[in-house]
Amino acid sequence: PGKNKKGKDTHAIVFLDAGLAVSLLPNDRQNLRDLFRAVILNEGEDAGRLMVERARYERCSQVEGGVEAFSKGVGQLVSEFHDNRKKGLTLGSIGIGSLLGRVLDLCRVHQVEIDPAMANIVISTLVLEGLGRSL
Repeated sequence: PGKNKKGKDTHAIVFLDAGLAVSLLPNDRQNLRDLFRAVILNEGEDAGRLMVERARYERCSQVEGGVEAFSKGVGQLVSEFHDNRKKGLTLGSIGIGSLLGRVLDLCRVHQVEIDPAMANIVISTLVLEGLGRSL
């Protein structure tokens, strides 16, 4: 908001195009639905197992307890999201960028490859959250 030449309040509508687009194959779309369903239902460890099972490449299962450790880490992040969500769905209370960054870090540590379409969604979300916080 600002003031025009006559001193009246003005408002602007801003349309934001992140410039990132992705097209999902039916199998990828189903994987994304299954993952989001587990997250929404607060079944984080199931979401972690789905990520390992459906990854194109992962070394997590080759380490004793690796899948369980990864799934537990994802479960903690999903629980944290649901705990913060109770405060309201605002950029200040959720911190989705931080949570997604921690998911990516878990994937790096446990060597679970993220599908390129999912990585694009994560990057788009991070960009949009950052811009939303700066407005």
